[in-house]
Amino acid sequence: MRYIDLSTGTKYMGNPTMFESVSRYLMTSNRFTETLFEWSQPLKASVVIGANQNVAAELNLDYIRAHDIQITRRAGGGGAVYVDSGNLTYAFVDTDDGTNYLNFKKYATPIINVLKKLGVHAALSGRNDLTVDGKKFPGMAAFKIGNRFYCGGTLMVDVDLDAADKALKPPTSKLAAKGVKSVHSRVTNLRPYFNEEYRHISIKEIINMILQEVFETTDLQAIPTYVMQASDWQAVNQITNQDYQTDSWTMGKQYHDDYFHANHYDGVGNIEISFSVNDGIVSHAKIFGDFNQAAGNLKEIQTNITGVPFNQKSLEEAFSNSHLTDNIGQVTPTQMAELMLDSAYQDNFREK
Repeated sequence: MRYIDLSTGTKYMGNPTMFESVSRYLMTSNRFTETLFEWSQPLKASVVIGANQNVAAELNLDYIRAHDIQITRRAGGGGAVYVDSGNLTYAFVDTDDGTNYLNFKKYATPIINVLKKLGVHAALSGRNDLTVDGKKFPGMAAFKIGNRFYCGGTLMVDVDLDAADKALKPPTSKLAAKGVKSVHSRVTNLRPYFNEEYRHISIKEIINMILQEVFETTDLQAIPTYVMQASDWQAVNQITNQDYQTDSWTMGKQYHDDYFHANHYDGVGNIEISFSVNDGIVSHAKIFGDFNQAAGNLKEIQTNITGVPFNQKSLEEAFSNSHLTDNIGQVTPTQMAELMLDSAYQDNFREK
């Protein structure tokens, strides 16, 4: 196992996409084959959304633009998060052995152990939420290329919660599933939960504790470390410029469909469908959501249900031929058909 030191890339890390680009570089470079650990502290406020999320449904774009908050989309799944200099962002890069990809518990355990030492009664809740006192701080996401993947998240230590509440506006189905009315009532900073002796601990000191836990040592100098070189940063920057800079990737195309239905499914996450129906036939469909099966082939599902009669039997048959488990997660054709047919799932995000 090796620690990847990103301190040489300060001039690059002001771009909120760079941490994900680093992860993808580490996953795909032949130079690295072992388990890796990396971290960074965001330099300015940004919102990071999941690969399959609908920007218009998840974010308060007027507030974000007015306050010069950057928007970036990661290749991994999961939901939207607000990050600023009060966050600590971390990731493990590992090889899939058939048991560890999407095994959030494995990669959350050292983080939770450190938080408990600080006095936080933290736990992994649901699919990938890290919580204390029933609130997120916030969660984890994963993404896979070949047999290598990253799994990581952010720790909210001193985040501007008011800004987070105003920048994010999750679909009502997600908030209802969590039993809350707003982002603010669902998330929390960690510092108020620290024991008195740690109340003023710095983020750098927290990461040192995490490094000691991850590498099972009290001697930071003994940790196997690779310091990113100029050639590494050039390769990372190329990934960013190639895959993350376009508005089409970050913002996505907005569809003016007849319906936008959403529902939260335990163990899977939020699934949303924007679709139109003409003369009883599905004429267009686009799937969104915060499910972690980020590399799934959503186009296969969308193609299969387009041109299908808008009724239970026809939709179930189309979804049955769409490899739902591989492309979204553990959701059934019946559930997906009902998601489209039942008006109770209508989520009028445009009116919010």
